[in-house]
Amino acid sequence: MEKRKKQAIFWDYNTEKMDLSNPSVKIWRLSRQLQFGDLSGIKKEELKKYLPLLEINSSLKELLRNYLSKYGED
Repeated sequence: MEKRKKQAIFWDYNTEKMDLSNPSVKIWRLSRQLQFGDLSGIKKEELKKYLPLLEINSSLKELLRNYLSKYGED
């Protein structure tokens, strides 16, 4: 059986130079990550803080709300 390598998002922007202390940039990046199913590096605190502002589909937003209501207090 062949081992599969972990795949990451292919970013069309230079993400290394992003100012993630800027809330607008943070919201944009989290939205993009979640749209592509990349949960790497996303902390529950960030998700809880920014979820209402994320530009993601309503089904995904509801799924994440349910997740946080169950597991968000770790």
